[in-house]
Amino acid sequence: MTGISCALRRGRAWLPAAVAAASLLVLPGLALAQGQKPVIWGKPSEVLSSDPHSSGDGSSWTVFYLIYDQLLSTDDKLNITPKLAESWEQVSPTSYVFRLRKNAAFSNGRPLTSADVVGSLKRLTDPQKARGWGKQIGGVNDVVAIDAHTVRIDLAKPNTALLSILSVATTSILPMKEIEAGSFDPAKGMLGSGPYKVAQHRQDEAWLLERNPHYWQSGKPLMDKMTIRVMPDDAARLAGLRDGSIDVATFENPDTPRLLGAIPSVQSVVQKTPNYFHLDLSGLNGNSVFKDRRVRQAAALVVDRPAIANAVFGGESAVEYAVPSAFGKKLCDGLPSYTLPRKERVARAKALLKEAGHPNPRISLIASSVLVTYPLIAQVLQPQLQEAGFSVQVQQVPVAEWYKRVLTTNPKDSDFDASLTWFAGFSDPGIVLNWWTSGFSPVFTTFLEPVAEYGDLMAQVRQTPNGPERDKLMTRACGLIESSANMIPLVGKPDYIGFRRDQLDARFGPLEGNFDVFKYVADFKRR
Repeated sequence: MTGISCALRRGRAWLPAAVAAASLLVLPGLALAQGQKPVIWGKPSEVLSSDPHSSGDGSSWTVFYLIYDQLLSTDDKLNITPKLAESWEQVSPTSYVFRLRKNAAFSNGRPLTSADVVGSLKRLTDPQKARGWGKQIGGVNDVVAIDAHTVRIDLAKPNTALLSILSVATTSILPMKEIEAGSFDPAKGMLGSGPYKVAQHRQDEAWLLERNPHYWQSGKPLMDKMTIRVMPDDAARLAGLRDGSIDVATFENPDTPRLLGAIPSVQSVVQKTPNYFHLDLSGLNGNSVFKDRRVRQAAALVVDRPAIANAVFGGESAVEYAVPSAFGKKLCDGLPSYTLPRKERVARAKALLKEAGHPNPRISLIASSVLVTYPLIAQVLQPQLQEAGFSVQVQQVPVAEWYKRVLTTNPKDSDFDASLTWFAGFSDPGIVLNWWTSGFSPVFTTFLEPVAEYGDLMAQVRQTPNGPERDKLMTRACGLIESSANMIPLVGKPDYIGFRRDQLDARFGPLEGNFDVFKYVADFKRR
């Protein structure tokens, strides 16, 4: 989102879901088997797609991690860790060898082999399918099974972010033997090697997951069952935590820690992320004043990020940059919109608007109610922009209209001045920086003014090993992003979790970049 840039429908990234929710497996009833009480998760939204390779929505990814495995994962500091691949080595700038766990198996009992990895990665990177995360991997010369549990990936060009990409849900390893035989269709169900398998599903109501008896972590997951209750209303999830009918719930509302703090026996977790909100300005809409770069630069200058972080998030968020601060790299900090005193920034903005011939431009700012935070951020942004001379009308449009006007792949449908969305940061800064590359995302292409130099620069970022030289390239990318002022980073987007500490012994990572909220679910247990 996908990120992938991720302007989510309660977690949905910008990439359109390839499979409608109606195509998912729907069973007529949801009956819990007798025995151990399941972990019950109150989830804000339904899964929107079932095929990880085609999915662009974070709401689905959070469930994929429960069902599917990826080659790699990340730790609480976004470092790469083993998953299906026990070990790996980079044998050349473009070649990687992965050694798979020999005890990994799909939930139907069939052992997972290198043929599943080869088939999955070839399916993901098939140029005819143009899957978003296939683009992130880039050109692949070949994926080869060296033996039943060893795979080699040969890239056309170096990609420093490859290992990070292989830790994301969209690169999940699918059961290719069953797909090729036609006995399993990933567009209609889920079959993976993760800790759980799908037992039953009732659309827009609940999922019942059962323990994968063939899971490679011996004796895990500790909990035999997990129920996912689809609960769009925040109040219903809060009530479920209060009366103990659910064990854990996830939220978007910045007021969540305060609300959870009033419920006895509930622990609130504010999970830091490299995700951040951004302000999109249409550089291609001929009817918008933002087609003039100077007007976009004026808007970027008057944004007061600390005020947004404090007013909307009460200190639980912070100023963010194109390269997320979670990576510990201060690459964008010295840009004018961050460093100049506000009085000087406002003066410069007014001068730019006058130079552009639009001293008092009238604009609309779309703040879809899909997330409670969008209207809240818009309320803070409105007077900031007005201080420079903008006349701002905030539009809380329905989700469908937001998608049609902003998150569209058809340039003819793109119809907006400004809009609020957000990016996911993942575990390598090069991943998120890719979204400013012209043509990389079909959605952003509809309003992102091409910057020819940027594409060449990102090609260098992808191919340069981590270190000072790559950091210099990414600093240059930050400068071009600031100058083009098409997608303006604002503040970080934390995630909020509440769970009954008297019912559930659970761990949640302090920092998560891949939407793997329940990364430690295999160790959850009843108190």
